[in-house]
Amino acid sequence: MNGLNSLHPLTALILGTIAVGGRVLLDLLLGIEAGEVWQRGIEVLSGAVVVMVALQFSAGDPPRRPWALLGVAMGLVPVIRLVSHYSVSVGDIKLAHLLLIGGNIFMAASVIGFARVLGSSELLSERTAADRLRATAFVGLLALSAIAVIGFHTFELAERGLPAGAGAWIAAIATTLSTICDALVFAGGVYLVWLLRPLLGGSLARPYLLLAVGAGAFLLVDMFLVAAGATTQTELVGTDYRTLLPKWLGCLAFTSFTLA
Repeated sequence: MNGLNSLHPLTALILGTIAVGGRVLLDLLLGIEAGEVWQRGIEVLSGAVVVMVALQFSAGDPPRRPWALLGVAMGLVPVIRLVSHYSVSVGDIKLAHLLLIGGNIFMAASVIGFARVLGSSELLSERTAADRLRATAFVGLLALSAIAVIGFHTFELAERGLPAGAGAWIAAIATTLSTICDALVFAGGVYLVWLLRPLLGGSLARPYLLLAVGAGAFLLVDMFLVAAGATTQTELVGTDYRTLLPKWLGCLAFTSFTLA
């Protein structure tokens, strides 16, 4: 993690602005196709960077497993985009929806793994019971907000009636699970930031802050997708703000994960 912590916050802000600003400018000046190519590059880079981080640890190092899980989750994204673009299906079930379910589970498992590794390390050995109580209460408030978002999604899906067929059921499960996992990663990331913020001037908390920012952006994307009746970003078509804004937020999310 030492190499990661050397990334200055201003540098991360500049790189993030370039990545997201590039997508916005390409969409507005050259068209959404150019913006999509730009984001596909960021998504591939995100998966590659996370895998490279995981490989920095030896096989026996506890941090390697959560970083590897996150690498699998990010590595599945380009595959999901590809099979979604070509509408690959297994019967009437879209393969992209099945992969999305798996990717979200891996992502949520990685944050749980980070929390377990840090919780068992000497970094947090001096936490008092009051520290743990405050951290738990803080995350509890975040969880209530996440539950509200999940409730909104459930209401929107229920209002449309029961899904018809296996494909529709898998799509509904993928949408709901995506929101739950994004909420878990967001709350878990903020929880780790809360615990690590006093250490080394907060530098240890920066990767998890970026993970939380990315997951928070994904939560907003989930809301747009549900409102549009879509499951993945590639299913959104059009050039109005309801199509462009979730794509820009998605670019922000993947950029944050890459910088983490």
